[in-house]
Amino acid sequence: MHRLHSLLGFYLCLVLGFLCLSGTLTSIGHELDWLSDPALRVAPGERHASWGEMAAAIHTAYPGWKIQRLSAPQGAWFAAEVRVLNPQGQARLIYVDPYRAVVTGERNRATIHATLRQIHRQFYLPNFDGINIGVYLATPFGLVLLLLLISGLIMQPRFWRGMLRLRLGQGRAILFNDLHRLIAGWSLWFVAAIGLTATWYFAERALLDAGLPLEPEPVRAVTSGPAVPLDDGLRQAGIVWPDFRVMAIYPPRRSGEALRLDGQAGHWLVRDRANKVWLDPASGGVLRIDRITDRALLYRWNETANPLHFGDFAGTASRLVWFVFGCGLTTLVFSGAWMYWRRLRQQRDLARRRAARKAG
Repeated sequence: MHRLHSLLGFYLCLVLGFLCLSGTLTSIGHELDWLSDPALRVAPGERHASWGEMAAAIHTAYPGWKIQRLSAPQGAWFAAEVRVLNPQGQARLIYVDPYRAVVTGERNRATIHATLRQIHRQFYLPNFDGINIGVYLATPFGLVLLLLLISGLIMQPRFWRGMLRLRLGQGRAILFNDLHRLIAGWSLWFVAAIGLTATWYFAERALLDAGLPLEPEPVRAVTSGPAVPLDDGLRQAGIVWPDFRVMAIYPPRRSGEALRLDGQAGHWLVRDRANKVWLDPASGGVLRIDRITDRALLYRWNETANPLHFGDFAGTASRLVWFVFGCGLTTLVFSGAWMYWRRLRQQRDLARRRAARKAG
């Protein structure tokens, strides 16, 4: 087990460390965008603007632009993000103050978070013949993490002994060894969560490529005619499902499609699209409700994997916790590789000295 642990950690350290580092940065990608882009920063107000007011602000500022998705802010100091298509068919991103319904900025969709996510998820590789090769290359490293976790526990069954020990001033080797065991002990749950969810992403991609749907089928609209005001439809959804909190809105892109609402309804550790309400755009009536509690365990796990992998379930606070433990995981990878390299070098030097003594 020691040899397996050392070999996996050493020979795969560059790719594994890269994935751990990129995932760590992805977990705070929204915060990095907030720091880098003034248009994303807003001051909280006394009241929240309605979804309809925010949509109207976009139509006023950008006539002829088509809204593809309106998303709730990532936090109290964040602007709402709206994905749009301009008249030239270019995908753009518009920021709207969620308190004052005022457009604060517009940009391309290559945000820091989106770029980091693509790097972490698939090495920023394009699809080949419709197959996401990058996902198949990156996600098996979740299994590597699980193997490192299991082998490490077998090697150190009393791992808790190293959770409070960090000897300073006794040399770099002892410091790195203690640091490795200390971080590993406190990060066991985190390594298990990242390893399991990354391995699941491989299975998820395989299931999707095999044609197995992991989300409910879209609903068709039942009436035709001009769309009712957005806020009227949202009121209907609130009457039918009072606990439903809208997190994203997907207007119909073509005739016959329903308007889709994604949101939270008090279910623990699920992403925002776990629950859905489908509205008829012409009448505002509720066509169907998709509750995550009504679906099989496999689908429930599929909606839990993302929040568990990136810590995106309690706003900036949980994302910062994931960032800290992600830094620890990255340190584990490179400190373990350094210790094994140092051991190999010592063994090589010892072998040379023995060979020199025999030759002399």
